[in-house]
Amino acid sequence: MSKKNVLTRSKKIKVEELLNRNQLAEACTLCNQVCQIDRTDTDAWILLGLIERKLGHFTEAEQAARRALTLRPNFAPAIQLLGTALQCQNHFQEAINCYRNALELQPNVAETHYLLGNALREIGAYVDAAASYARAIELQPDYLAALSNCGAVLLAMGNRDQAAIYLHRANELQPGLPQVLCNLALLRQAQGDYDEAKAYCRDAQHRDPNFLDAIAMLGDLYEKSSQHDEAKAWVKRGLEIDPDSLSLNMTAARLDRHDGRSDEAIARLEHLRTKTHEEAQQDILLLLGQLYDKKKDAARAFFCLTEGNRLKAKAMLADVEESEHYLKHIETLRQRFRTDHPETWQPFADDDFTDNPIFLFGFPRSGTTLLEQILDSHPRLQAIPEKPTIAAVEQALQGRQLSALTLDDVRKLRKVYFDTAARYVQRDPNRVYVDKQPLNTVEVQLIWRLFPNAKCILAIRHPCDATFSCFMQNFVINNAMSTFFTLEKTAEAYAGVMSLWREYIAVLPVNYHRLRYEDLVADQAGETRRLLDFLGLEWNENVLRQDAHARTRNISTPSYHQVTQPIYQDAKYRWKRYEEYMAPVLPVLQPYIDYFGYGGS
Repeated sequence: MSKKNVLTRSKKIKVEELLNRNQLAEACTLCNQVCQIDRTDTDAWILLGLIERKLGHFTEAEQAARRALTLRPNFAPAIQLLGTALQCQNHFQEAINCYRNALELQPNVAETHYLLGNALREIGAYVDAAASYARAIELQPDYLAALSNCGAVLLAMGNRDQAAIYLHRANELQPGLPQVLCNLALLRQAQGDYDEAKAYCRDAQHRDPNFLDAIAMLGDLYEKSSQHDEAKAWVKRGLEIDPDSLSLNMTAARLDRHDGRSDEAIARLEHLRTKTHEEAQQDILLLLGQLYDKKKDAARAFFCLTEGNRLKAKAMLADVEESEHYLKHIETLRQRFRTDHPETWQPFADDDFTDNPIFLFGFPRSGTTLLEQILDSHPRLQAIPEKPTIAAVEQALQGRQLSALTLDDVRKLRKVYFDTAARYVQRDPNRVYVDKQPLNTVEVQLIWRLFPNAKCILAIRHPCDATFSCFMQNFVINNAMSTFFTLEKTAEAYAGVMSLWREYIAVLPVNYHRLRYEDLVADQAGETRRLLDFLGLEWNENVLRQDAHARTRNISTPSYHQVTQPIYQDAKYRWKRYEEYMAPVLPVLQPYIDYFGYGGS
């Protein structure tokens, strides 16, 4: 053994002991001595880099990693260390390159896959991040942090069922970890249970009073629940810990918007953009687009919306074809209808079929959430807000032709419907369900087959406004919402949905009432009275106080900040400010502009 090794061996053992006792400053001093005694000791430089990173000395950690790589150029642990040091300095793409280089040398290191997933998540590359976490879990099934983060990413991608599996596995492995609790809160929020989401966050924050994720989530949850004073208190507390927090500043900007402080919100977000990696700016840009729209600055709004949607599509879609899935689904339903001889269908007669929900549908951003709040304010009606009731029936149908259904089949499928509804809403026997799901428009063939006596409400809005409004929203992504990243695909989806609707009503005697958003906001009392007459219900003054009613409910759609305010008319014919940008899609929408009577507007 060389003299240098004799001198450094015991010191390195002592460094490890200090590190295990979390005496980082002492460990750093001693490890520096080791590196000076033997400047060719690669392991000592890596150890020093790890300690410097734990101390928050990220530049020094990077220098130590680079020194180790000078001594041993293709050493995977040193490359991984360099990646972590770069990531801590927000150099995400360089960090990603390091992790990938390390994996080329050692492909089966779970920690490296996990770190790669974290870096990809930071730039919004959720599809790739989920794949990296999944590989880490495959290599190490009890990898708690990978399970938790994979669940969070899948949730961001709209894959709630798979996310739940990972998150519950993580919580079973080690119950009560603050990060896992916060991710479970995200799951409960996505499922519409804001109270339980808040409880998870408060538990996490109680365990770690300065845990920023819990504080930020509480601010977000209270803001979305229209409890603005509580939201502001949590945001203030969080920003004192981290003034540059993306999530806290986003919530603060939404609170500014609610208070009519659009200029302050814009200034906050523009400043935040300068501190946020370009690939992770999608949420900032989409909110900026909405704020610039409110100020009637169409050029800036359209730029922000286009760029935000581009980044979101890049992050959320594995490939371009994913944006075609919903359009293909529409065509599948169209072919099923055309080949199933719907003109021969007869409604089933059964004494048990008196329990019929009211179905509220149309196209997203056509006033369905506003109508849901108005109707739920009526003492005889009970809303089911965007729950997978018909989707559960479709799954139970297992691809069978609707023409082949027997009376017994229909009874069983109706039971699936009501059992699914009961999972989300505690039934009031004195109230009629209002099943609000905008895109159930494409499921009218199934709805009519099971509920031929049901009353339906078709909510419509100027096709250009509905299209542009979908383009400007920051939706949780699913197959349908993935078509809204461009105006062209959004218009194509609108045409697909409404052309299928026209085919349905040309054959099926659907009992429906058509209500235009523009008429509703111009004359809420008159339009609501006509709607209640159609539903066979008496007038009730509560239906004019839907904004107060909405503030008592947790609304998960992008309309939540609008329907909790009195009705306003700012959004009517918004599309005209963007007419030059809408020009390429007008030929696609024109048939429906004419069909719904908007030709003169």
